[in-house]
Amino acid sequence: MDSKFVPKLWVSLVCLFMMIGLIGLTAIAAPLRLQDKKPEQKPQMSKDEATAIDKVNKASGAEAKLKAAADYNKKFSKSSTRPKLADYVATQIGQVQDNNQKLKLSQEFTSVFPPEDADLIKPFLIEAYFTANKFDEALNESAKYLEKNPEDVPTLIQIAWTGATQMQKQAASPKLTQAAIQASAKAVELMESDKKPARMDDKTWSDYRNSWLWRLYQARGVLLISSDKAAAKESLEKAIGIEPAEPTILFTLGNFASNEYQSLAEQYQKEKKQELYDKALEKMDEAIDWMARFVAATNGNAQFKDVNQQVME
Repeated sequence: MDSKFVPKLWVSLVCLFMMIGLIGLTAIAAPLRLQDKKPEQKPQMSKDEATAIDKVNKASGAEAKLKAAADYNKKFSKSSTRPKLADYVATQIGQVQDNNQKLKLSQEFTSVFPPEDADLIKPFLIEAYFTANKFDEALNESAKYLEKNPEDVPTLIQIAWTGATQMQKQAASPKLTQAAIQASAKAVELMESDKKPARMDDKTWSDYRNSWLWRLYQARGVLLISSDKAAAKESLEKAIGIEPAEPTILFTLGNFASNEYQSLAEQYQKEKKQELYDKALEKMDEAIDWMARFVAATNGNAQFKDVNQQVME
């Protein structure tokens, strides 16, 4: 096997691989939005408490609802309805689009409601910290939260996804990377065993799992590329098994196969063994197959136009 047959395309596209990889991992896995229900006004409730709850329900916007809830808690913090009210307000804060406001209101929530209600807001607080790139604060809060809620899949995915995104930007700290690898492993375990979180109904969990399992495999693959290429490849192959036309994964697997081919080709040049020759040809075929699938998946996609043309050439 002459060394001139070693393809140079993959080497020239390393920077493009990093670019298109980010396209596949731009969205953060925000905690699932649970359907919020207004706190019930039970018949045995006093008129004053019912009026206070009504003010929370009718308040416009999360900030106003939190303020009304603070007034409620001044008189009725011991009421059995308070936890439901806290859950309702936490969910309203979680739906705030402005991240700075979400972070501010999430922090204020813990001063309005007692400590036993704090976990209701923690997933949204963690999300807001991650979105604000306050990774140390996010990891500190998530560590405390997961200690009491170790099977909270959305929070685990939040950590894994953020770590993968930062790794692709070459901006992940060792602390974030390690936390993300551990979180991805736990999340994979829970999702593969179909471990439904207590607060999700069956339909919500099924939709969430179907939407996020392949993305979780993708994130884990990215996280392991530099430390365990075999495990990274296995995870990415699981992802493409679920989402067979995802371009960034196809390209990454093609890059893996090409690198393995080049290594075998170089080894053959030194040893001239038929076994190495045959293995190298197998890897070349594998690389071509992945890239052919990549081209098919990106034809007509403006986002991948330049990469598609280079791979075609």
